[in-house]
Amino acid sequence: FAPSMLQLSLELEGFCPHTLVERQGLLLPGSAEHIVRYRKRYYACLDTDALRAFQADPSRYVQGALSQATRSPELIHLLRLQEHFPGASISEVMRQARAAGPLPVDEDGEQMPGGALPKPMQDAQMQTVTHVVDKNIDYSYEYSEWALRRRALQLANLRNKATKGQQTVRSNFRKQAETQVYPPRESGTQTGVVAGTEAPRMVNYIKGLRGHPDSEMHIVNLTIDPGS
Repeated sequence: FAPSMLQLSLELEGFCPHTLVERQGLLLPGSAEHIVRYRKRYYACLDTDALRAFQADPSRYVQGALSQATRSPELIHLLRLQEHFPGASISEVMRQARAAGPLPVDEDGEQMPGGALPKPMQDAQMQTVTHVVDKNIDYSYEYSEWALRRRALQLANLRNKATKGQQTVRSNFRKQAETQVYPPRESGTQTGVVAGTEAPRMVNYIKGLRGHPDSEMHIVNLTIDPGS
């Protein structure tokens, strides 16, 4: 590169626009070997890859740098972007301070730093009622004509009804009476001898199931009499 390029006025104070956009506000100085011109302005990139990316879409990185400065206002003065943010320039701030009036003075008569007097601020609260309009709900309201007719028939029918009651002479001035009795006692009798009967049991047994195969089997009848 020519030595005259070292005297160029670089945008973004010589920081790489590609790194500023792609790495979320990271500031890395550009290289003198990777300077590119875009709309009569010169930008210094970090390396060859950053230079190629900037040349592919320069407007994206220029606008991305301004967007990054919007999110981080401290970059406005650091990268000299006051022309894009006229309201944030120091000259504009001083002009607004002069238009607001003289600087405030303390008890000793010296001017206090910080510009004009701050606007008085105070906390304020407000509360609204839950129901601005009172509820006027008529639960007996009915919009159906048939329901109104049915109610009218019920009222007309009730006018022909009457409640009647009667009382006999014998039930007049009767009072309630209660009676209580004692239940009988439980009683039992036990004898000295317990007697009973039981029928004899008959049991059949088969003899010769086990032993020599040629042995004969016999059925034995046995009668057991519990009373004997």
